[in-house]
Formats: sequence, structure tokens, C-alpha cells
Amino acid sequence: MKILAPGPLPVICAVCKESGLIAVLNEELDWDEQRSQLSPGLRLMALITNCLTRGQPMYRLPEFFHDTDTENLFGEGISPEDLNDHTLGRALDKLSDADPGTVLGTVLVEAAAREDVSTDVVHADTTSFSVHGLYETDEDADETLSITHGYSKDHRPDLKQFQVGLGVNRAGVPVVGDILDGNTSDTAWNTDLIGRLRQRLAADEPPVYVADSKVVNEESLDQAAAEGISIISRLPRTYNAVDALIDRAWEVNDWTDLGAFVDDENDEDAASYQIQTFQKPISEHDMRCVVVHSSSLDGRSERRIDNDLDSTEEDLENAVGQLTDRSFACEPDAQEAWEMWLDDHDDPYFEFEAEVVETEEKKSRDKPGRPPKEWDPYETVYKIAASVQRDAAAIAHRKKRASCFVVVTSLDDTEEWPAERVLREYKEQQAVERRFPVLKDPKRVGPVYLDRPDRVEALGYVLLMALLVYSLIERRAREALKDADEPMDLAGGPTSFRPTGRRVLERFENVLVMQTDGERELPANDNLPRRVLDLLDLSVAAYGIEPEV
Repeated sequence: MKILAPGPLPVICAVCKESGLIAVLNEELDWDEQRSQLSPGLRLMALITNCLTRGQPMYRLPEFFHDTDTENLFGEGISPEDLNDHTLGRALDKLSDADPGTVLGTVLVEAAAREDVSTDVVHADTTSFSVHGLYETDEDADETLSITHGYSKDHRPDLKQFQVGLGVNRAGVPVVGDILDGNTSDTAWNTDLIGRLRQRLAADEPPVYVADSKVVNEESLDQAAAEGISIISRLPRTYNAVDALIDRAWEVNDWTDLGAFVDDENDEDAASYQIQTFQKPISEHDMRCVVVHSSSLDGRSERRIDNDLDSTEEDLENAVGQLTDRSFACEPDAQEAWEMWLDDHDDPYFEFEAEVVETEEKKSRDKPGRPPKEWDPYETVYKIAASVQRDAAAIAHRKKRASCFVVVTSLDDTEEWPAERVLREYKEQQAVERRFPVLKDPKRVGPVYLDRPDRVEALGYVLLMALLVYSLIERRAREALKDADEPMDLAGGPTSFRPTGRRVLERFENVLVMQTDGERELPANDNLPRRVLDLLDLSVAAYGIEPEV
């Protein structure tokens, strides 16, 4: 009798198979079915299970799979020792030889079809992935991936990097993905992706493309118009139109109140929104511009404004002090000096008060010795009495203005896409942003130590496949819970109707299986979360156990 600890691995493997990932890999990669103990799809699935759990380095994978029931996961006769770094490294080589970007695209299209994943809206963004190693570029070699220094979103400029471009649907399920050179610009990637998006999604209708402000440029907008793809994005501050539109909105002052965009109506800290809509050409494209006023000023923006006001106030007080120390022979000279000073130091967020005052000042003598009897030691001079203080109303308006931003869209159907829906879709950009921490979780992935750029690129695409499986697990649970009366129990006691993929997998971490003479069964005191299996549309068969009739 053996006690096995497969944990969540059978769940991950079941979703890999049901989504079509294994079948596509075996179809797309070159391999000899008669001579191979493990198909390339199963080998890469081994890396995916590792990525979504403990993230051991490749040389420790036999240890990772120890006592996990590899025969149930990978086939009869497969032992942990068969899942070594040489075996899995060759699978990465096969993926690299087969154009991994195309392979991933086929995997994503197949999964979307099997899992009924919507692709009518795509949220896209990029992130950087830091790596350890020199990765010197051989100019004579045809390297597919340039691992180099670039703008590090990991805040590790000391390390070289590659980048990941990702597009997901509203539920956060990946629908497009690219592994990019370390110095690829977001602008270039957006333009390139828009040009190939319909083909990569295998979609009959063009999707709505939602991205950050890097997509608002002449090249990307031209490409989107040519492909019939509508854009939703934020108008970057580099466009003068931002300030002009915000000023116009406050001048018109005809705001539509949308309230707060939160699932929990009791969330008192949630920001509420007001909007006004204007038409304006942006990079020679007629765009709908939604000016958005948020009730909550971003903390960083408010600190930046306060710090700027503090610095300006200190400079003005020093300048006023220098001016008030001066003496003038007549009142017109003092008045002229004040007007010149005001021209140089006037600030819209500060108020100034000043008056010219007549006073007596002791004279200084240039000649030595006792002064003559008629000498008057005092003279009449004119000084400026001035003060500076903050203009509370102007500062309040500045902060109110800073809490505004402009969302632009090329969608012209105002009935299907009213301004409120445009804003809501833009706010859903967090669907892709939330996927990056999963993709880069050091507990799962760890540092990348592969010594060849082609294997690093292939591993990057495996990480995107792992993210797909993770997202499908999360989506299955959430979709099933939409109509449920009771939330799902999470590890440690809390409950949720919207559990993350991580929280779903945690429920299976302590699952054990008892194997006797090749037959598998659950221990008498098993803690298999059967309801969670049901939510995922799986059964105990995933653990190699015959379901009860």
C-alpha cells in the first residue's frame, strides 16, 4: 500500500486535457510517437503543473513529483525520475523549433472554443520579466529573442529582461500572448498586435481593443481604423487636448453622475464618478472623449500637488523676505518694484497682499569723524509690507482638476456603447493587470536560470500556457458560483463567490490518495473538496478513482 500526495496536480492536468492544450501541443510539435515514452504535450504539462504550484527549478523536478502519483498524471510506467531536466528541456527545444508564438495562438483558440470563452473585448498590456545571466547576443546567430536591458517594470534595471505582451477577455482568460525582446516598446507591440488581432482570435467580428495610453498614437489608431477595430484607452497627458477637454468640462459643468463602480454597495471608500462627453479629433481620428471626474484623488497625485505647493510657498516666502528688506527713496519706486516682483513671482495658487509704507531709517555716513551739528541721522524711506498665503479655492479646483482624466474611444454606436459602458470597460483593464502577478509569482515561477535565449523564450510561452490553465480554473469556479446559493469555502475559513485560481487550487493541497495493488481510493478520513470538484465540472476520476454511481 502506498500513500500518495497528488494535491492539486490532477485538477491542473484535467483542465490541461479538457481545454485541448495537450492535444494541440502533440499535434503542432514534431515528435516520434513510437519511440517517445512521453509526448511533448505531457512533458510541457509537467512544467505547467510545476509553475502553478511550488515552482521548483527544472533540475529538481523529479523531487517535485515524488509521491504525486505520476502514473495517474502522465501514464502507466512513468516515474518521477522520467520527468528530469533533460527530458523537459528537450520539450522546450521542440516548442522553440515549432514557432512557439504560433503554437500558443493555436492553444488559445482551441481553449476558447472548448471553454466557450468570449473574445469580443480584449484587454491588453505588457510587463517585463527579469532574468539572471549575461545572455550575450551573437550578431551572427539568428536569435529569436533578444534578452537585454530595457525599461524594467520589475524595478530591476540591473538585470536583463524579456517582455510579455498579454491580451485577456473580461474574465481574465488569455486570448493572445507574445514573448518580446527586452527593449520592445509598448507602442510598437500595440500597433503590431492590432494588425494581427482578428486573425489571431479567429474571430468573425472585430473585437474592441482596450489598452493603456500607449495605444493612443497615430500609428496604432491608423492600424485600428484599417482593421475595423475599435479602441478604448486613456488619453495621455502629452496631448494638449487633455487640459482643453477638462477645462471645457468644468466650464460646461453638465456632469452625469454614475455613482461608484463596485460590486459591494457597502464599500464606503469606493470612488464615485461623473462624466461629460465631447467629440474631438485625436491624431486626425474623430474620437469620443469622455471626461471623467473621480471623487477620489489618487494618493500619489495629491502628494505631488501638496509637495509642489510646499516648495513653491517656501520659495515665495524667501522672495518676499528679500523684497521687504529693501528700502526705496520714494513711493513710486517702491510701487514699481512691487509690480516687477509680482510679474516675476505671480502664482495662480497663492494670494499676495502688499502696501507701501513710509518709515524713518537711520542713515549711514561715508565720512569718518564726528558729524556736523546740522546732521540729521534719520531719513524718510519707503518699504513694502507684503505677505503671501495659499488660495484655498484655487487649490481645491486644482485638486478637483487633477482628479479628472479623459477616456477616448473610436466606438461611435452610442446606443450599444454609451459613455458609461465605455468607462466601465476601461476600468476593467485591471483584468489583464491582475494576471501579471500570477504570471510572475516567485512562489510558482522563481528566477529564470536557463542558459539559452531560445529556451527562455519557450519557457515564457509555457508560462503563458500555465496562466491560461490557471485562468480557466478560476473562470469555471466563478461561472458555477454565479447561480449558487452558497459561496465556496476557502482554505483557512473564509468564503467567496469569486475565488481566485490560487484559492481554488489551495483547496486541493492536502488531498491524499491510497494505492493498493494498483487500485486507487480515497482514505477513510479524506478531505477531498467534492463541491469544488463539481464547480470545476470535474470528478474523482481526475485522481484515478472510479466515480461512485
